[in-house]
Amino acid sequence: MILKTLYIRFYKSFNYDYLRKHHPNVVKKPWEMIDKMWYPYVQIPIDSKVTTVVGANESGKSHLLSAIKKGISGEGITYQDFCRYSQFFTVRKNELRLPDFGFEFSNLTPQEREKICVVCSIPKNTEFDRFFLFRTDRKNLCVYIQQETDKYTTYEITNQENIEKVSKQLPNVFELEAKIAVPGSIPIKQLVRRIKKQEIKSTKYELITRPDRAKVRKIVDNISEKYHAYLPENNSTFSKPDEAAQNNIKSLITIFNSLKNDDSEGSQKNHKEYDLVYDLICKIANVDPEVLLTLADSLAEGKEGHANSIIAKINTHLSDSLNLQKWWTQDKDFSLLVSAQEHDLVFTIRDRTGTEYSFEERSNGLKYFLSYYIQYRAHKPHPEKDEILLMDEPDAYLSSQAQQDLLKIFEKFSNPDKGKPIQVIYVTHSPFLIDRNHAERIRVLDKGKKEEGTRVVKDVARNHYEPLRSAFGAFLGETTFIGNCNLMVEGVADQILIAGASTHLFRKGASKEIETLDLNQITIVPTGSASHIPYMVYLARGRDKEQPAVIVLLDSDEAGNDAKKALKRGGANKKELLKESFILQIGDLKKNSDLTLPEGLIPTEIEDLVPLSICVKAAKDYAKDICQVENSVVESITESAILEKIPDNKTIFKAIKAYFKELSKEGFHIDKVGFARNVVDSLKSYKNLLKRKMLQILKKL
Repeated sequence: MILKTLYIRFYKSFNYDYLRKHHPNVVKKPWEMIDKMWYPYVQIPIDSKVTTVVGANESGKSHLLSAIKKGISGEGITYQDFCRYSQFFTVRKNELRLPDFGFEFSNLTPQEREKICVVCSIPKNTEFDRFFLFRTDRKNLCVYIQQETDKYTTYEITNQENIEKVSKQLPNVFELEAKIAVPGSIPIKQLVRRIKKQEIKSTKYELITRPDRAKVRKIVDNISEKYHAYLPENNSTFSKPDEAAQNNIKSLITIFNSLKNDDSEGSQKNHKEYDLVYDLICKIANVDPEVLLTLADSLAEGKEGHANSIIAKINTHLSDSLNLQKWWTQDKDFSLLVSAQEHDLVFTIRDRTGTEYSFEERSNGLKYFLSYYIQYRAHKPHPEKDEILLMDEPDAYLSSQAQQDLLKIFEKFSNPDKGKPIQVIYVTHSPFLIDRNHAERIRVLDKGKKEEGTRVVKDVARNHYEPLRSAFGAFLGETTFIGNCNLMVEGVADQILIAGASTHLFRKGASKEIETLDLNQITIVPTGSASHIPYMVYLARGRDKEQPAVIVLLDSDEAGNDAKKALKRGGANKKELLKESFILQIGDLKKNSDLTLPEGLIPTEIEDLVPLSICVKAAKDYAKDICQVENSVVESITESAILEKIPDNKTIFKAIKAYFKELSKEGFHIDKVGFARNVVDSLKSYKNLLKRKMLQILKKL
């Protein structure tokens, strides 16, 4: 069972889908009605693997995550969650409302379908592989099964016992703690408490944190220097303590009482850090908990030699089990070490030079990345249910490269080597935490005006990522498209086709290292036209000492030839802008390859390299969806019809364009960018044969 669509209405920044409400041709769904009034839910499609949610500040990104958590569990929903700019927001007695949540679950197994039928009183012979679940007023559940197009059967669940049973069938939702880092040190006795699950024999001094211990020592020093302020006069009565003495006593009490106050924010943070270290040592490094008990006893008894031997073995287990070099690309030779100092386990980092640093001497990024990695490794999959992982803005503490490393962890959650895949949904405000190999996973949220609330921007990847620029802001938006290694192309259509082919091959199992382009490592930059390319290359490489790598792909037409000459001729100083070996033209791709092209076609534009069958399908889809022509006209677009137009028009796209003009008296127009998008959409219909052809093209690139 996977979450396919999330529905939110009247929840915090989400009001209702005002665009859908004012669309003239929308078919109303039964769950969208409130007392005969129509208020459609805001719908967020969820990817089956990883969903990346981006948006400007206050756009509702974090609200989306909490909606999933609260909507599935039914817990934590309060009147404070109701959208404050909804027309239903009120303080009138007996009219208070709670937000509404809905989910579309698909890919049900036969066992899951059978259980849903039982708890929802659905007839056993009902065939379905997905269902819609809506939670209103916190405890009211309603299930919808689609029977025909836009026709649904409703099953209301009013029995509290069945409501709980339904909730138990839904995916398990858990979170990665984004704000918890690996601590620089941890009291050993705190680890021991987690092993024994009970109170242990220890002093409070041993249980408090290292910084608190330093405060205690400083207070004790102050007391020893001003001891007379704490002693009675004339051996009978105490004098009134001075203010400094009172403050010292209060500080000691506060520090030691913090061990009892588990509800404080600082105490909860400490406990999460202790749990993290326990997972690292006992679950990932697989160190026997009894060893930590022995270590604590050895330190208490002054047996440093034995304690050091234990520490050495723990470090060996950490090195063997963590395999951090695979995940942290900023330093392939670094290692994580522990040592025993006083009452603590202390963590240090050894870098490629062999130098050791404390965590306080390193950036926060490594500590937080280690935390996320430990949480990933320590997670135990639910034995029965599918799972959904949520994470809120992990980019806050990570460098751009560390964010790319975190993407690998998300990918492992969704595509594990063994066990069930876990759906990952995370929100970010960083362009570096976007996997450009999977543009289809991006969801952009936008805050509407006044009562409109949060909405979902559609077709993010199809619109040249323009909504991302708005979501991230001008500067950050641009950094998504300018990298250290760039492939400059003439237009947006070239960018769409190359990126689409790379993504398609990657999904089909092609290697990013040798068989296709890793879009997280190389940036495809559309310049607008061939004539703009020399200037763009000059901007990228002609002014600064630091010159990013640039490769140029040009059409084999007059404009492309002129651009190549300009690149070789150079700029103002007649200095060559780019070596000829880094300038590639479409016609070059035919050389020394076994690409099969239509007879008489000389490859000039990138569309000429796309198999004709795909071009025809893309043209048909464009005619049907955009031009809205009749089916009989659509079927007239055939390979033979396009081939007849090639001699007079020289290229595939120009031949299709010419044929479109003849489809009616007025003539239809086909846009190059729209055609490219349809080509990418059509790739799903072609498998192995297409993969071999595209591999040949991309290997040349």
